[in-house]
Parts: sequence; C-alpha cells; structure tokens
Amino acid sequence: MPASAVLGCGAALPPRTVTNEELGATLDVAPAAIAERTGITRRHWVVPGLGPSDLGREASEAALAAAGLGPDDIDLIVFATMTPDIAFPGSGCFLQEKLGCRTIGAIDVRAQCAGFVFALATADRFVRAGAAGRVLVVGAEVHSTALDRTPRGAAVTPRFGDGAGALVLGAGPTPGVLATVLHTDPTDYERFWCEFPSSRHFPARMEMEHYERGQHHYVLDAAALDRQAAPVLEDTVREVLAAAGLGLDAVDLCIAHYLDPRVARRAAVAAGMPDERVVVPGETMGHVACGGIPMALAGALETGRIGRGAVVCCVVFGAGISWAGAVLRL
Repeated sequence: MPASAVLGCGAALPPRTVTNEELGATLDVAPAAIAERTGITRRHWVVPGLGPSDLGREASEAALAAAGLGPDDIDLIVFATMTPDIAFPGSGCFLQEKLGCRTIGAIDVRAQCAGFVFALATADRFVRAGAAGRVLVVGAEVHSTALDRTPRGAAVTPRFGDGAGALVLGAGPTPGVLATVLHTDPTDYERFWCEFPSSRHFPARMEMEHYERGQHHYVLDAAALDRQAAPVLEDTVREVLAAAGLGLDAVDLCIAHYLDPRVARRAAVAAGMPDERVVVPGETMGHVACGGIPMALAGALETGRIGRGAVVCCVVFGAGISWAGAVLRL
C-alpha cells in the first residue's frame, strides 16, 4: 500500500488588513474591547466579488510550485470550505476551472472549521488506496461577506478573517500523514451556526423577516463553545499522537486552531506542548475556519520555523460540533 507524502504547501491572504480600530468605528465598540473579547487584533478581508475558489487558486498555485508540479499533475481536488462561492456546484469545481486542471474529480468537504483535516484524511485515503497519485487539498474561506457589520454583530464579526491554504499529497516511499482522527457531536449545534438561507424553508429559502432579524448571519455562543473546546482540543492532541505512535518530544510544531486563539493555545500547552512550539493561526489573521491550519503550515515552512522532515501536530475544533487532529511528517 503506498504512503501519502506531503509534496508542497501554499497560502493566500487578501491584501486588505482590517484592524480593530477600523472595526470598532463600524461596530460601535472600543478597539481594546474587541481585543479583550476575541484575542484578535487584525484580520484580512477580500474586496467584494472574490470567493473562496479565488483565494484557493492562489494558494494552490503556491503549493504546486513548491511541489514542482503543475495543474495537469493532479488527479483529484478535495476542497474544504464553510463559505462556498455559490450554493452549487461546489467550490472545488470553480477551482478546477481556474487552475485549468484536466477532467479529474473535484469534491467539496463540509466539516466547517475542522474541514481541512477532514479533507486531508479523505485525500490520504485516496492516495493510500492507490486511487489517486497526487491530490490537491485546499481549505479556503470568505467569511467577510456573511458578517453583520452593525453594532448587533460586535460579539461575532471581529473574530473572522478570509484566506486560503493548500497542500499537495502524493504517493511516496515514506508516509507524510502519520495519523488523523475525526469527530462530530451534533448535540447543541446551534451554539455555532448560520440558519438562513435554508433549503428546508418553503416557499422561499429566506424571507424578509429572517433577513431583518439577522438570521442569515453567524450565531455564536462563545462562552459555551470555549468550555467545550478547551478540554476537547487538549484530549485531541493526546489522541492523535497516540494514533501516530509518537510522544510530545517528537513534535516540532503544534498548530492549534479555534475561534478564540487564547483557548487554543492554552489547550495545546495543557496537553504538554511547550508554548514556543505552539502556533495559533487566529492570533494574526482572525479565524479562517478551513484555511487556518494549511495557512499556518505554509507560513511556518516559508519563514524557516520548520523544515523538511519536521513533525507537525494539528488540532482543530469548530462548528458541527466537529473536531479533528492530524500528525504530519513534512
């Protein structure tokens, strides 16, 4: 059975940086209060008209270049997002057209914030089964166009950013994906969800009353999620390392991804990871859901914080309620 190796990584951030000062003026809240509530000081938002497949294209081109490959070398696209370009077809189809790939398979994965690790596990199984030689795995989000930019959104809107990350998996002599663990518990999923537009609502998927009540914006019970996320992320570090047969000392970098970067960092440290080996994507770019982990991975490689052969433990918790972990050897 072939192993799946990590061949290349890439990331894309919109050039526009949105500070707490800018948001504070819009949301009628002090910039310091935003930082205290969210642990985030800035995020990146797209200009109107761009979707996750646009950011995914940029990240994918960087990942393919790092792997020394082109679009024609890819056998499958697995695209993770909770903010698709349109209702259907999936963003993977949009990305395929923008890259100019062959008529390969292109599928979307919907596991919200944990989506990239779910997509990575899917791609890994395709490679190990011999069903695909090289798979492009993409996590991309455009949250900004769905956010409430009035004072009503002050508790939620500052948390989110836009961006994309990509990774190329391919058959290799040694495994790059050492372990993945996937979990979903739908109990109390309303703690973090977006209800409208809704296909179960007839005759219109969203009516004016839903719009006026803001039911097309994200709903978030941050306090309840924090209480659940902290122990789950801590346990997931231990679970995925045990699945990989590795101890904490073998890990060169831990990427912990959650809505509140402070909760994510504390959980990783509580699991035994030294603070200097922990990276939390949201601290510098807001919560990018499916994009956070691959963006952090690409950034760590680009800056030289880690190199080829490094072992990276990734854990994530988000809507669904879903959480996941992965251990990679680059």
